[in-house]
Amino acid sequence: MKGRRLMRWMIVTGGIAYCLLGGLLSESAARTNRPRRRHVVPQYAPLPRRTAPPVSSTRPSPQDSAESPPLPPARTFEEVLLQDADTGQVLFAQNSNKQWPAASLTKMMVALLTLEDIERGRLSSQTPVTISRRASHAGGRMINLQPGEVFPLEELLQAMVVTSANDAAVAVAERLKGSVEACVRAMNQRAQELGMEQTLYQTPNGVPLTDGTPPDVSSAADMATLARALVKHEQILQWTSLHAIPFREGRIMLPNTNHLVGKVAGVDGLKTGFTYKARFNLVTTAQRNQLRLIAVVMGGQSSGLRFRIAADLLEWGFAHFTRLRLLKGGEPVGAEVRVEHGSVSTLQPIAAADAAFLLRKGEAADFQISLHLPSVVAAPISRHQVLGEVVVRNSQRTLAIIPALSPWDVPKARWFPAQR
Repeated sequence: MKGRRLMRWMIVTGGIAYCLLGGLLSESAARTNRPRRRHVVPQYAPLPRRTAPPVSSTRPSPQDSAESPPLPPARTFEEVLLQDADTGQVLFAQNSNKQWPAASLTKMMVALLTLEDIERGRLSSQTPVTISRRASHAGGRMINLQPGEVFPLEELLQAMVVTSANDAAVAVAERLKGSVEACVRAMNQRAQELGMEQTLYQTPNGVPLTDGTPPDVSSAADMATLARALVKHEQILQWTSLHAIPFREGRIMLPNTNHLVGKVAGVDGLKTGFTYKARFNLVTTAQRNQLRLIAVVMGGQSSGLRFRIAADLLEWGFAHFTRLRLLKGGEPVGAEVRVEHGSVSTLQPIAAADAAFLLRKGEAADFQISLHLPSVVAAPISRHQVLGEVVVRNSQRTLAIIPALSPWDVPKARWFPAQR
């Protein structure tokens, strides 16, 4: 009996212990599988970084007014300028006459000299250019030109302005003036002629020299002056408006370094620049309707920042200014002149040039146009002979005097009535 009771007690006690132990193990497992509370940084909220604040033309800003465009803190760039390309009128500027390293903006002057020589007939777009050893070792951003290779001038010029190839710039400079040194002298002379007072060139490509020579320097105001001269050559904008250009018979596509092309309406140029000392420079231009603007950013803290600042400058300019054309060159001025003793009895003089003026949007146009023309002109009259003038004034001053020209030759009549 005692043995049976002992056996029963052991069975009951073991069962109770098993149940208790199983319960404890289950609770432990449940606690182990329960999800822990953790502090998770959302992927859409990155940790703060010490970068320049973004600039957006759409975000509200206390500076976004008719008086000034939205800009980041001044410490994030050195100088900016917005200018009307046709008249040179400055719409906004900040530290725009400060001398600053130009970097690859230097190539704009080489492009201007080359296009002017092509226009004069001294060179052609197909002039062969032989690559020198000096050009092939230009350094920095290059397109792997090899000594002895020959390219048409136009291909190297495109590579220089669109993708900022330093070796192409040296090759163009050598073909243009015979040597790099001669080209640099010509660049400085042309800068003086244009009134670029803060500009001094040392190289044709902006690559810093290693002998201690100071870098190429300029200013936002001077770069805008150069850009105005450059955009008068339509060919340059046909190149700089492309996302990429073909090279080596189309086997290579060279990308445009201006990231505003195709992203900001109307942008079709012009040139980027970078060195560690200059930081990030940009000269860009855009046209909408009759208004072309030039925006310059010097010394941006980052590549993206220079593009955002320039885009905001352009958007602000187009939002607050417009161009009013009162006369168009080559079209009638709105009056007739009687012709005496000619093959025709009357003619309508034409304007020698445009009369277009920049206005702030919303402001009333304050213009008066007066025609100063003779009532009678005696034949013969030659084509584009000055017959009078058109004077444009506002309430304060004379704004323009446009010659009024004969639209064609008017020979003397073979027969006309005798004067009485």
